[in-house]
Amino acid sequence: MEEDAPSPDKVFFAWTQEQRCTHFPGAIPEAPPPGWAAWYAGALAAVGGDEARLRAAWIAWLEDAWGQARQPVCATRAFVSPEVWRRHVPGQGAQSAPAAGPALPATEAGATWGQVLAALHADGKRYVAEQLARLSPSLDGDMLVLEASDRFAAASLHDECLPLIEATLARLGAPARSVLIHAAGPH
Repeated sequence: MEEDAPSPDKVFFAWTQEQRCTHFPGAIPEAPPPGWAAWYAGALAAVGGDEARLRAAWIAWLEDAWGQARQPVCATRAFVSPEVWRRHVPGQGAQSAPAAGPALPATEAGATWGQVLAALHADGKRYVAEQLARLSPSLDGDMLVLEASDRFAAASLHDECLPLIEATLARLGAPARSVLIHAAGPH
C-alpha cells in the first residue's frame, strides 16, 4: 500500500493549493509548475529539512501584496523563483537591516513611519515594508504625509497600501490619524 502513497512534494503541493484556494476563494487550483519535485527537494534541503518553514513561507507568500497583485493570484510558478520563496522563509534576513530605501529622518514622522514599517515586517509583510520604506515621511498636524518618487508610484501605493498603512497606524496608536501619499514635486 505504501507504493500508492503520494510523494512528499505532491503532498506539499496539494497543501499549497488548499491554502491558496482558502485565501482566495475564486482562485483556480494550479497544476505543479515544471520542475516542482526538484524545486521541493532543493528548497527543503535549503531550510534544513524543516517543511514547516516552507509552509510558513507559502503562507507569507499568500499575504504578500505583490503576489496578490499578480495574475493568477499568488501563482506557484512565481513563488518557486529563488528571489521570491527565500524572501518569505521565516528568519531570512533577520541578521541584517533591509536595504530597501533611504534612512528615516530623526523626526517624529521618521519614528512613526519606522514603527509602521517594523510592524508590517513583523506581520510577515516584508515585501510591502521594503517597498514602502522608499517613501519619505513628514507630519502635517495629525496627518502622516508620505512622498513617493513619482506620481505613478504614489497612485499605485495609494491604491494598494493605504488601508494597510492606516490600519497599522491605528493598531499602533500612533499620533498620526490620517495618511496622504503624494508624488515628489519638481526640484
